[in-house]
Amino acid sequence: MQFFGRLAADYEAMFGVTLESLKGKRVLDCPSGPSSFVAQACAAGVDAVGVDPLYEHGANELRQRCMDDIAYTVKSMATYEGAYSDLDLQAYADNKRAALELFLPDYEADRAGVRYINASLPTLPFADGEFDHTFSAHLLVTYSDPASGGILPNSPFTLEWHIAAVIDLMRVTRGSLHLYPTTTRTNPARRHPYIEEIVRRIETKNLRSHHERNSNADNMGVWKCRFEPSTYQRGDASQNYLNASLVIERQHHSH
Repeated sequence: MQFFGRLAADYEAMFGVTLESLKGKRVLDCPSGPSSFVAQACAAGVDAVGVDPLYEHGANELRQRCMDDIAYTVKSMATYEGAYSDLDLQAYADNKRAALELFLPDYEADRAGVRYINASLPTLPFADGEFDHTFSAHLLVTYSDPASGGILPNSPFTLEWHIAAVIDLMRVTRGSLHLYPTTTRTNPARRHPYIEEIVRRIETKNLRSHHERNSNADNMGVWKCRFEPSTYQRGDASQNYLNASLVIERQHHSH
C-alpha cells in the first residue's frame, strides 16, 4: 500500500466541497496519510483530525516512506501509459511532495496527538457522532482485490471489511460521510461492486456486518446515499468515467 498524500485542493476536487464550507465544523480525514488536508483545513478555521496507522512513526520515517512510495508509484504508472494518458506524472509527483512538506511541520508540532491519531479502520477511537463530516479517500475499494476491481492482490479488505469500516465511519459522523473513489480500476472503469452493495444495504436498512460489535447497526438512524460528481483526475477518460464520490448523509427529522 502506498503512503503518500494529497493537497486540500485535491480533496475539494474529489469530494465537491470547499474549506470555506467546512469552516467551524469538526471534520475527520480517515485515512489521512501524509496529506496536507488537516494542516490546511485547520489553518482555514476547520476543526480537522487525521487518522492513520502509520502515525505511530516519527516525522523522519514518514518522510522517507512517502518519498520512496512516490518514486515507486510514478515509475510504475509510467509503464502503464494508456491508463494515465491525461496525467502529467511529474506534476503528479510534485503535488504529493508539496502535500508532504505541508503535512510534516504540522505533524511534528502536534506533540499531544490531538490532530493526528494513530488508529485504523474498522475500529475508530471516537465517540458516536463526534464529527460533522467525515472524508475517506483512496483506501476503500482502491485496495480491494483485483477480482473486484481494486489493485491489491490477496487483499484483506473484503466486502465484509468494507461493511464494518463504513458502519464505524457512519457511527462517528453526525452529518455526512464522503467516500472516494467509487469506481473500479478496470478499463473502462465501472461502479465498484462493493460501493453498489453498500448503497443497497443502506437503502434497504440492512447495513450489517458479521462482526459482533456492529450488531447494533440497525439502530444508527436513517441515512440517504447520493453520488457527487468529482473533478479529480484519476488518469484518462476511461478512468474518469462515472467519477464521483459517494455521500452518505444522516437524515435529521424535526418534531
